[in-house]
Formats: sequence, C-alpha cells, structure tokens
Amino acid sequence: MDIARIRELVDRLAGSAAEEIRLRTDGVDLLVRFAPGGGAAMPAATPGQVEVRAEVPGIVYLAPAPGEAPFVTPGAQVQAGQVLLLVESMKSMLPLTAPVAGRVAEIRTGTDTACEAGAVLVVLDGAVA
Repeated sequence: MDIARIRELVDRLAGSAAEEIRLRTDGVDLLVRFAPGGGAAMPAATPGQVEVRAEVPGIVYLAPAPGEAPFVTPGAQVQAGQVLLLVESMKSMLPLTAPVAGRVAEIRTGTDTACEAGAVLVVLDGAVA
C-alpha cells in the first residue's frame, strides 16, 4: 500500500462531506473515518466561544517536548492556524491548530492524557473568523 497515495486521498476528502473512506488493496483493508466538521471549530454552548475538538483518538501533549513550555496557556491570544497542542496517534504527532483567532478560554485536557475523536480539548473565547 502506497502511504503517500493514501495521505493524498485522505487530505483531499478531509474537508469534504465524506464521513469515511475504505481502501482495499494488496490484501489490506483500510477504513478512515473523519471527525464531524473535519476536526475544525465547532460552535460552543456559550455564544462567542469555539470548541476545538480532537480529530483522532490519541495521547495529548501540551508542549513540543518534555520540559518545554506549552504551546498555549489559558488567556493566551492565538492566531488562526497556530498550534494549540499535539495528538499522538498511530506513532504520528498531529498538531491541533486554532481554526480561528481568539483567546484561549480553557484547556480541557492535560499532557500525556488519552482523548477520543471529537473530544473538546480547547475552548477559544472571542473567536474571530
């Protein structure tokens, strides 16, 4: 199975309405399910806030490496696309980025903590699209 080709297909479909794709080749059956909204911003219960959800299940890391400063802390201003934390999934470190600019209102996880796909990990306040 060509990993580069798989990544290309997943990247192309990640922003679409597709909920899942299944690839079968060379005796390998691969199922990829996309998180609701592609793991992007989801409306929060409180107006003016945006919930940033895990795209995949994994282990959360709040800093780039042990002993280093966290990517963000509550109260920090962030720009759209800024890394908020990392999720380790299937031996890959996946950055979770801010979908919009705003202030970090809450971090609902800790470092070295397991998360499920769709779990709210960070809440942004005063989010600006």
